[in-house]
Amino acid sequence: MNWGKGLTIAMALFIGFIITLTSIMMSKSTELEDEDYYAREVNYEQEIQSYKNAATLGKATVNLVDDEIQIVFPEDLALSDGKVVLSRPNNQKLDQEFYFEEGNSFVIPKSKLVAGKYNIEILYKINNQSCIQKEEITI
Repeated sequence: MNWGKGLTIAMALFIGFIITLTSIMMSKSTELEDEDYYAREVNYEQEIQSYKNAATLGKATVNLVDDEIQIVFPEDLALSDGKVVLSRPNNQKLDQEFYFEEGNSFVIPKSKLVAGKYNIEILYKINNQSCIQKEEITI
């Protein structure tokens, strides 16, 4: 075997590798974290203020108990309505939203969720000031 045949075989193998790698990468699904990503970017300064409000006014505690997720706020907070968003980083179809009204605790049954990693976002209001709290949990 001479150099020409060896180089031709090496180039053919390399081209086959690149084509295989490209087809594998193109078949993978890519999802945005949010559908309204650009709209949220415009209001990012308000979101930063909501994080600060949550830090100063009061944060919730997220407890993973046997068959439920408990979200507990301090007793002295005057909460109004809010929502809990559970989003899966790897599968947007498993994202869920739960709404809560006045009260200092909220329970989400684990039976409504698929086991795995979730990003939990708690949005609520204290004294008409918006608050946001984000955490990562594994069920």
